[in-house]
Amino acid sequence: MALLNIIKPSRVFLLGNPIECSCNTLRFLKWVNRSGFISDVNEIECVLQNGTLAILSHFLRNLKTYEISCQTELWITLASSITSFTILALIFGIVYYRYRFAFEYFFLRIKMKLRHYQPLLEEFNYDAFISYSHYDKIWVKSLHDRLQTKGFSFCLDDKDFLVGVDIAECVVKAINSSRKVIFVITEDFLKSSWGTYEVEMTRMHAFREGRESMVIVILMYDIKKDKLPKALKEIWYKVVCIVWPSDTEAPYNSEEIFYEKLSIALTDGRTQMCEN
Repeated sequence: MALLNIIKPSRVFLLGNPIECSCNTLRFLKWVNRSGFISDVNEIECVLQNGTLAILSHFLRNLKTYEISCQTELWITLASSITSFTILALIFGIVYYRYRFAFEYFFLRIKMKLRHYQPLLEEFNYDAFISYSHYDKIWVKSLHDRLQTKGFSFCLDDKDFLVGVDIAECVVKAINSSRKVIFVITEDFLKSSWGTYEVEMTRMHAFREGRESMVIVILMYDIKKDKLPKALKEIWYKVVCIVWPSDTEAPYNSEEIFYEKLSIALTDGRTQMCEN
């Protein structure tokens, strides 16, 4: 077409050539209509998109209308593609949001493998990882110090998380390195996004490793079960729950009995490992 525009021949005959009249050949059809070089348009038959034949000159008379329909078809195709992509992206977003902690847990596990962290078999670095709100750190420090005198070792973020390492990675490593995970549930813990994150990571680890009984929950200040994170409720039947004594005058509701119960819960995994 470009060469013929330069040569400008007086007449060009196309009879006998297979001509297609469709949106795919719209540029060629517009050139035929505009240039006026083709002399036998009244004799040429072209194949329409539905497979039928039409005289080229008749088709060219309605070319403008056909061009608009082609543009409409293009926009419909484009709109369908965008809609399909949006729906797929929305479905992926919903699935990712629903299982975001699972995705992050397995991503962190892969990341730790690539960094050559050694998997733990039956040996653990700590008896428990304590998850708590930083507003409760003074009480947690007291809990830590009292249980440490009984021979237990604990992982605390302030004490054991490495500087410069991503916090999420430190959390997963702490869970992997501990026989138990203790959640100190207070109102501040329930408001903390990191508290929810640590619960979800623990649930993922417990499910993956078959260690559903690794969770110990300390309920503080009359916290009700219906306020607990959903992930904790899902494994509640395997959780060891110990309530901090808010009413010290009630029978069997003293700090001594609380620490005795907690010590028994922490010793449980140790005894089983020795027997194995």
